Amino acid sequence: MKFLVMGFEKGKDELVYEHEVNLSVQDLMPVMKWSESTDCIGADFPISPAQAEEISNLALVSFPDGLNLYLSSCE
Repeated sequence: MKFLVMGFEKGKDELVYEHEVNLSVQDLMPVMKWSESTDCIGADFPISPAQAEEISNLALVSFPDGLNLYLSSCE
């Protein structure tokens, strides 16, 4: 499973940022409050600033400020 962090400008639907994060489902379960490993399938999840910071620290990346961030999964 691959995970992408996607960023959109506030109030717009155009994707302006995308970054693959090298984290596993198990890494992300506590951050995203998923109870099952399959909870990540089939949806894009909004990421709060606190979640973005935690994912950033785990993946050793930084995300741009001022965007609405979402976490997406793909095979």
